[in-house]
Amino acid sequence: MKTVAYLACVALVAVASCTDTNSATNLNPAGPPMIRQIRLKDNFNDVNGTAREEKIFAFGTHPSALDANGQPDMDQQHTALSASALSNSLRIIVDELLIGNNLEEIECRALVDDDVFDRVPLGATPADIARCAAPRDVLPNTCLGENTVCICHRAGGCSVNGTMIAENGPVGVLDADEDGAADNTRFIRDSVGITCGGTNVPIDLDLSYYTPSGNQNVPAMGGFDVLGPAIVLTPAGALRTNSMCELKFSPTIVDKEDHMVCAPPNGDVTKDCVEGDVSAFKFTVQPLVLTPQIADGSTGVPRTDPLVITANVPLATDTVTKIQVTENGVAFPAASFTATLANMDRAVLIAATAGTGFAANKTYVVTFPVTVTDAAGSPLTSPFTLTFTTGAL
Repeated sequence: MKTVAYLACVALVAVASCTDTNSATNLNPAGPPMIRQIRLKDNFNDVNGTAREEKIFAFGTHPSALDANGQPDMDQQHTALSASALSNSLRIIVDELLIGNNLEEIECRALVDDDVFDRVPLGATPADIARCAAPRDVLPNTCLGENTVCICHRAGGCSVNGTMIAENGPVGVLDADEDGAADNTRFIRDSVGITCGGTNVPIDLDLSYYTPSGNQNVPAMGGFDVLGPAIVLTPAGALRTNSMCELKFSPTIVDKEDHMVCAPPNGDVTKDCVEGDVSAFKFTVQPLVLTPQIADGSTGVPRTDPLVITANVPLATDTVTKIQVTENGVAFPAASFTATLANMDRAVLIAATAGTGFAANKTYVVTFPVTVTDAAGSPLTSPFTLTFTTGAL
């Protein structure tokens, strides 16, 4: 069982040094690093029955998340059963500092392997970064020995502004402002990830990051969304709809004592959890939802205007060919209409191929069968239909 203690640390780019053991930062250095809370955007009906979409504590609780009566606000803290599929990110708040070197890497002046980013060695200090950020002409004399960064890892060498740097030679840290520090960092691929329905979710490495700052005290600026230390994990695109999602941590994500991250029951850091086991946290993504521009049953619909039906996430291009149309109860030939994607594959435009459009004063039914899926392959939970009647024009 983890004993609550307090620790204040000063976090640098490549190293964190702990300086105090009696502060109000509310960090818990004993035992494995634990996930205390996870915040994400969810769709839910609140206690008044009002539909809401907002950030909640989908894992763990906070003593300041209270309702108007001073009781725990369950609208703000509950399991996410309909997490937003688009424009969502997870703020994973842990109870102690992690080794940031295993979560973020820094940008170099040119390719060092298959990209321009390189990891900072464990034990490196800001001084090590500075000596590898030196000007090109002195770099061979400063960026050498242990704890060097932005070294060429390519067997054929690395080209820096037309100059070839031999393998294991210094490429140099990108430092355009010449302040002796790296200009840019990026989240390390596969260090922390999300799986939905057993499928890995692509992560936006530029929008994901680790912040060693923050604590359980809620500041006036930023509120719950600046609690820390935290990993902010942002999907590159949409989450797979109508699927259960989990976290996946690399074994390299550890604290300074080399303990792996785990998730205690509902974020209770006084409870036990097994190192590396984060299975206590799960969330479900909202289903694939289609919203027509016109109301179902509309009459007098213009014959030549395309019907617009918008999905809450991008759709799989090859599945919109499954869309069906009937005219007065009879199947409309597939060659007589088109279904095309627009608005970053979220809007389906349905139009008759004839120059005069759909026939006048006819009732049509558009059906999206369950074989229509989102871009990740998750289908509609049930067929979607839209009935409309055309006008004379």
